[in-house]
Amino acid sequence: MSKRQDRPGQIGSYWLSRRSRRDRVDEPWCRTWYDERTRQTCRVSLGTPDFQAAARKLAEWVVTHERQYGQAPDEVLIDAVLLNYWNDHAQHLASAKTTRLNLSYWQAFWEGYTVADLTPKEQGRFRAWLAQRGTGPSGIDRILSTGRAALNRAAKWQEVASVPHIFGTLTANAKRGRQPRGRPITPEELARLFNAVRSRHMMMFLLIASNTLARPAAILDLRPAQLDHGHGLLDLNPPDRAQNKKYRPIVPVTPTLLPWLELPVGPSDRYVSHRKKPIGSILHMWRLTREAAGLDERVTPYSIRHGMARELRKRRVPTEQIKLFLGHLPSGSDATTSIYAPYEPDFLADAVRALEEVMLDVRQHLRSVRIDEPQLIPADPVPRLPNPHPRSIDETKSTLVRQLILQGTPHKEVVRQSGVSSGTVSKIRQQLKKNVMLFRNTEGQICVPTACPNQNIAPTKAQMSEERDSYLVEKIGGPGRTRTCDNTVMSGAF
Repeated sequence: MSKRQDRPGQIGSYWLSRRSRRDRVDEPWCRTWYDERTRQTCRVSLGTPDFQAAARKLAEWVVTHERQYGQAPDEVLIDAVLLNYWNDHAQHLASAKTTRLNLSYWQAFWEGYTVADLTPKEQGRFRAWLAQRGTGPSGIDRILSTGRAALNRAAKWQEVASVPHIFGTLTANAKRGRQPRGRPITPEELARLFNAVRSRHMMMFLLIASNTLARPAAILDLRPAQLDHGHGLLDLNPPDRAQNKKYRPIVPVTPTLLPWLELPVGPSDRYVSHRKKPIGSILHMWRLTREAAGLDERVTPYSIRHGMARELRKRRVPTEQIKLFLGHLPSGSDATTSIYAPYEPDFLADAVRALEEVMLDVRQHLRSVRIDEPQLIPADPVPRLPNPHPRSIDETKSTLVRQLILQGTPHKEVVRQSGVSSGTVSKIRQQLKKNVMLFRNTEGQICVPTACPNQNIAPTKAQMSEERDSYLVEKIGGPGRTRTCDNTVMSGAF
């Protein structure tokens, strides 16, 4: 494996260098190449001393001016393939954010390597490296598929003569055996979600999801212009969106949903909106509603789609109709022909009948809402969900930090013993100063409430007052600061 380390930031025949041989921090980086005609190394300043910024400028210049075609795999850097894929294609996708994250894993591991270095053995090292970083088999497979797409596109556009096969981690049988995204829910559980609704946009989301089986993204994109009143049809694909493998079909509007779609939507031009603006994600409100309904975390916005599909199957709806409702085109069908199929008189009639039966079961469990009487539910302010930061510490470590602070342990020692960052320790210390009295008086017998887990030995208020009077000498530094008999300064109120 021949990683090019002698030329930093190299892309193709260009790399980064500095004019001066002295290691000066303010020396700008240069775009550098070897001119075969003059047999000289040439440089052009990129105008920045920052290496990362210079590397981005070099990559942008190479992509714009020096793209090569038909090169051998050992002449094309993987970095160049990934960069071309992002600039020409991936950044315009709906999944651009996820794709960029996946490409960053490729760039971090394969920096400086050529396409020819993607041997099966080295691919195994890449998969092991991803696993060591905590990525699961499905996540590794998605990262590999992104790199595979970039390489295949480079071969298709003749940027490289050939590309190696990228091995995945999951077999076809393993993929078919994976659990769906969100466990299917029952009509009774769907009713519990309706009963827990406290905002208009969540009500509309549940109604559209349960009556169309649409994916969450399609529901959030839905506009009044997609409703065909004359034929009673709802086109789940907006006019400005091109169809892809996540096909969005045209489905009939159920009698339950139709009155709700006729309500005014306001300036957002979306059925599901909050504070007159479109919604980018329903996850925050979904978690709040799910917790209020008492459902487990496996219930996701996809659970309605899967649960309703199961109910259609239980009610003997033909498989072809279920596939059409889900946007799964039958094998060999033409997408163009499917555009005219919804105008048949009995299009998906069995599926609509089954959906109305499911909604009838849901009505029997409703307590606080009525889906038969469309009304403008006030858009209440969405409360904050207690969702801890992924790097936050658990209650056990938090308690340990508080105990060490209350024992007078020095700051650095608290950080060392608890393994918590210095900033987090400082925040906990500030919280304690606001709520309790911090002291290091070895003569008194009193302790702060949080340092006394055994309530049987905690002093009474009278004992605390008597003990405080015994060592209170003077007030210093303004309100809230007190000096004890051993000259220790206390902060906070008694």
